[in-house]
Amino acid sequence: RCSGETYLSRIQSGLNAIQSRVPDISKLTLVFGDLHLDHIREWREKELGQYPLEYPLWKVSYDDLMDDLEKSKIRVVLSAATKDGVKEGTVFTRNFRNVVEALGMDGFGENGEFHSVAEVWAASRKEALGL
Repeated sequence: RCSGETYLSRIQSGLNAIQSRVPDISKLTLVFGDLHLDHIREWREKELGQYPLEYPLWKVSYDDLMDDLEKSKIRVVLSAATKDGVKEGTVFTRNFRNVVEALGMDGFGENGEFHSVAEVWAASRKEALGL
């Protein structure tokens, strides 16, 4: 975990790296995978509001997200864990979601219980988009 200030400096470093390759970033849109935490979205809009922001998964039901993930066949692996019963390296599946929910955690780790990475590089664009 890091402070909001550290997070912002990391985003700015990433934007600087993009701008070094793409000088006109005026068309840049920042996209976040936030699902439902209003205070996080409000913070992002306050701190990063100078950029267009998009939240394509905002308020999508967990069942719909899980169905889409399974349809895509994209492997998702936990990249960090902060709670007992959750281990880095675990593959995110419907069963895993059910287990963490039974332990009283958010099924998609929205409260910081875990973070994940979708291995989109291992699939075709068509598979990744569930087409």
